[in-house]
Amino acid sequence: MLVSLARLLLLLLPILPLTFSSSSTDYTPPRFLQIHPTDPLKSHNHWKEVHLPWRSENGVDDILRTEQPFFEEIKKAAPHLFLGFDRSGNVIFLQRPGLINFKSLSKSSIPSSTLLLHFIFTLEYCWRILDPFRDVGSPKKTGLMTSLIDLYSLSPLVALNPEKFDFLTKFVTTLSQHYPQRSHLTIIVNAPSWFNKIYKLISPMLRVKTREKVRIIGSVVGTGKAVERNREELREMVGGEVDVEFLFVKGGEAKKGELEEKFEGFANNIGKKSEAISEDSEATNETS
Repeated sequence: MLVSLARLLLLLLPILPLTFSSSSTDYTPPRFLQIHPTDPLKSHNHWKEVHLPWRSENGVDDILRTEQPFFEEIKKAAPHLFLGFDRSGNVIFLQRPGLINFKSLSKSSIPSSTLLLHFIFTLEYCWRILDPFRDVGSPKKTGLMTSLIDLYSLSPLVALNPEKFDFLTKFVTTLSQHYPQRSHLTIIVNAPSWFNKIYKLISPMLRVKTREKVRIIGSVVGTGKAVERNREELREMVGGEVDVEFLFVKGGEAKKGELEEKFEGFANNIGKKSEAISEDSEATNETS
């Protein structure tokens, strides 16, 4: 079980978050060059032979124009949202994998494949509308993300649940292959003791740059000096303007901020009105 979790974590940490792509095949986006940094041709082949066919097969280029009938149900059953911006202007994206309710999704006839497409829709929205490449340089649009991952209620037994483990594996594999080099910082909060043990085991195998982008914070739920220190550390990392107080309460829910309201409004209005969707590729901002 721990071996399976370690493999999943190895997949996850080098790539947390995300990228946006182009339909052109005669160049390699800068971020994709980092998939195989010592072999540009191999990176280009990944882009051309793996990534572009994946976008075509899954309708990713048109996903922001595709109606999302299960949007509200998925948002409730799999908590995640845009919290705001950190001090450097990076988007803060919260994920709470321990709170994903697969039973609720099943009752709504939502398979894990649809859940995965929802997250792809979310990431495409982030980089093509919320923070498109053409706006790199704006103080609020950096092309990078601070990923806040709340592990509250995540059990090591997830490795023994085929449905949950299969989804998490597919999700992080999708990020690894199709959304590389988007991480400014990955903050893991409410990290249980078993997670820390696994991380200590695999951290020597991670790239130095990857380790530098990962911060692990213990429990922020409960009372005591250690909990309060963890809370202060989290507040400092995300910046004072971002509300993370809901994470300090068992079962706490985040208040919808401006970014999340705009995202939900966009999703609910697909097909009703046209939106400006960036079609630009990384070729337009190769220094980003």
